[in-house]
Amino acid sequence: MKTLRVFRGFVALLSAAFLLVAGAVAQQAKGKSHTLEGKVEAVQATMLTVNHGKVEGYMDAMTMPYKVDKPDLLKNVKVGDQIKATVYDGDYTLYDIQVVPKQSKGKAK
Repeated sequence: MKTLRVFRGFVALLSAAFLLVAGAVAQQAKGKSHTLEGKVEAVQATMLTVNHGKVEGYMDAMTMPYKVDKPDLLKNVKVGDQIKATVYDGDYTLYDIQVVPKQSKGKAK
């Protein structure tokens, strides 16, 4: 009975370690991360078309459609919004999308 409890504990510990390693490997599989900043040109069901500046070390400035990691987030994004997101080498998906607050055009005193 005691041996069975020890064995179950060992299996649970081994499973937790496996999940940690698998998560780290999945993150590495995405490649190097980059920050993309641009203006939303179109919003589709699971995609955004973004006119963005150069993404240093990854791609030149362009307008293109991107998949998004969390489609439900598209409810809060509209044409004309400035966004910031993470992209990974070889993956044309936008991760961690943030709408950048518009800066006021008033003069500072």
